[in-house]
Amino acid sequence: MGQDSTRQAADLSAPTTLTRRDFLGSGALAGSLPALSQTMPPSLGAAESVPAGPRRLSAHRNLFNGDCNFLFYNPELWQPEGGAYSARAIHRYLGTIADSGVDTLLINPNTQVAWYPTKKLEYLLQDYRRGDVAFTRSVAAGLAGMAPELAEKFARNMVEMLDLYLDLAEAGVDWLAECARACRARGISPWLSYRMNPTHFSSAPESPVNCRLFRDPRNRLSGRVPDATGSTQAAWVGLNYGQPAVRDHMFAMIREGVESHDYEGLELDWLRHPLCLEAPASQKQIDGMTDWFAAIRALTKARRPDYILGVRAPANLPYLRSIGIDLKALARRGLIDCCTFSNFWQTSWEMPLDELRRELGPDLAIYGGMEDAPNWLETHAPSLTERPAGPDVQLAGDNAFHAKKNQEGALRVRGTRYLTASAELIRANAAGKLVLGADGLEQFNFFVTDQVRVPGLRADYSALRRLADLEFLRGQEKHYAFNTASVLTTKIWDVAEQLPVRIAPRQRRALRLPMCAEPAGADLMLVVQLVLDRAQPGEACGISLNGAWPVFERTETGNLLFPAGPYTRHVEEHRAWNYILDCGTIRDGWNEIVLYNESAGELSVAGLELGLKRRGGPVENP
Repeated sequence: MGQDSTRQAADLSAPTTLTRRDFLGSGALAGSLPALSQTMPPSLGAAESVPAGPRRLSAHRNLFNGDCNFLFYNPELWQPEGGAYSARAIHRYLGTIADSGVDTLLINPNTQVAWYPTKKLEYLLQDYRRGDVAFTRSVAAGLAGMAPELAEKFARNMVEMLDLYLDLAEAGVDWLAECARACRARGISPWLSYRMNPTHFSSAPESPVNCRLFRDPRNRLSGRVPDATGSTQAAWVGLNYGQPAVRDHMFAMIREGVESHDYEGLELDWLRHPLCLEAPASQKQIDGMTDWFAAIRALTKARRPDYILGVRAPANLPYLRSIGIDLKALARRGLIDCCTFSNFWQTSWEMPLDELRRELGPDLAIYGGMEDAPNWLETHAPSLTERPAGPDVQLAGDNAFHAKKNQEGALRVRGTRYLTASAELIRANAAGKLVLGADGLEQFNFFVTDQVRVPGLRADYSALRRLADLEFLRGQEKHYAFNTASVLTTKIWDVAEQLPVRIAPRQRRALRLPMCAEPAGADLMLVVQLVLDRAQPGEACGISLNGAWPVFERTETGNLLFPAGPYTRHVEEHRAWNYILDCGTIRDGWNEIVLYNESAGELSVAGLELGLKRRGGPVENP
């Protein structure tokens, strides 16, 4: 580093002297990526008065992440009296999560543009007028693969939602600022969570949801996916951080949020979507991105020395490095305080948080991310007689909902379950992360359960209370599951699934799952449910837990272990068997479940789930 750049670094080393004007004049937003390293102080460690590592984040255990629309999906819940949408709805929603024990709220204020009122940045609603379906149709046009009739429903639903934003704006309410006030009124720590590369609407670069830079192909990634042919997909066409203009644009959005709003932390969300540079990135590009992160660290420290900076990312560290994000370097240099690891849409059950801790060191707080789909196992909702439109419209196809007729011609509504509709699934998913050493939990897409408006499906906010307390979770009913395979290209980001699996005759297969041990006298029994393809009889299949004598005695059932809203039954392609095992064989941490196929034919295992149920109650859901 030359003498001039050393003098620049010295000028930036004291956070109190780094004004907004000084930072803009330092050159941190201009030039190529490597130029950023010349403007950074030699050390960006926390101030001596601020404790380092997970201890500093001990008050942040139960995190709730809300996207830029979460306050507006369900006005019937948060302002049931109707009328123009008001700040009352914000305070009611945040009051609900406060009463549920959430201590930290992360709010996403952006796609590629800002979604809150701003005069300095590109603002989604700048040109929107009440009831403007033409505007929302231009947004829907960016949803790759959505059928025209669904795109029209999406556009009309979006009009209703954007009109709620206008209600607030016309009343002089900045919803992002109001959220910070509501959090502080209820003792919740408010953080910002910026989506670093949202690609939901990449099919239409000129969509108002996308920034103007995105219209220039030079600022877009190629969309190449990791397959044998080098094909491209719209969902992979993200902003290209190799371009200075892109980095400047994202930095400017983050800067306004940090400097102009009363928040205490910042999360850089690289899971929506994990795209940054064309892969594989060179070492020079990776180092340049690390310096860009250092510039954000300097920005937050200038705001307040104890301002928290974290990252939300998939657990595939080599993949992240291949696109320019070196989490190990960020942790080693002390540029981030915490990291939340998660899968993309189905929640993680087998997330190796203990291994990630060993790789990233003890000074980084590690959170277990909880998503809203337990897995891709389809289930049946007997109480529904019509196929719900909400999942297809609201989630733009990110679901497995279908409606098929059975052999008698009756409609059978099927779909993936929603984790947040089941307290038992919530508790088990949390326990599996805490037992591996997670410093806390972060809920993502919790509100989607309500958003899709499926009859009988509601998010259980009460299940969040004391969710990050492992000792509290012991002895309670739980519903563990395994992730199941996805056909989406996003699978490269997720932890590799163990199911489905085929087991040859007279062979066995071992699976592993993190679980928490249950206290003696907890009055719980362990029900293990094996879900097979119906075409296979599987007359002799046994299950062993942690090396115990295998159990072959089982009972056939069509019911799920626990209901998740209206989804209570297995689909007709599957048959399920319940096994009763010794609850006392469960141990803290990784548990090994071995499946023994002593049948004459091959077994195709679609799912494996474990329920901790009260003794004396039903073995399966009623």
